[in-house]
Amino acid sequence: MHILKNISLKPYNTFGIDVNAKRFVSANSLFDLQEIVKLEKNIFLISGGSNMLLTEDITNKLVVHVNLQGISIDRETERFVYITVSAGENWHDFVLWCVSQNYGGIENLSLIPGNVGTSPIQNIGAYGVEVKDAITKVEALEIETGKLRTFSNQECQFGYRNSIFKNSAKNKYIIITVS
Repeated sequence: MHILKNISLKPYNTFGIDVNAKRFVSANSLFDLQEIVKLEKNIFLISGGSNMLLTEDITNKLVVHVNLQGISIDRETERFVYITVSAGENWHDFVLWCVSQNYGGIENLSLIPGNVGTSPIQNIGAYGVEVKDAITKVEALEIETGKLRTFSNQECQFGYRNSIFKNSAKNKYIIITVS
């Protein structure tokens, strides 16, 4: 883990706002994130940088770019495929991957900006489909303890553009994978 100083966040937000992070680190693995939360609790998470408007430099928190990559097929049945996707994967690219594999169900959610790890926070949706209809579980790292927790679909408390991650679990977890 290498903490960088005075890094522009322009490439890390979809509005292209040129603000700086006094301290910045990109986490490319669960191990990286576990090491970060051992050392620092006062963090500012950034993923795909959509749905956020950065208006000033971030000087009082460590900016952590969640850059976890990977898609794995857990199992397949005649009717379903169970997939686990790392939080840093681009959402739209994941939807395109599913379509290319002939896996239906989330194609209505194409072109939604952001990364997979942020999709359950907002319970993204479009054209009558919400991501909650496809999620079976969310794996997250608790910032305070460094422990992993798995949230079932029901435990995510999904509502219209809402979830536990916007309410009682806000700023308490880093989403690692979405299944």
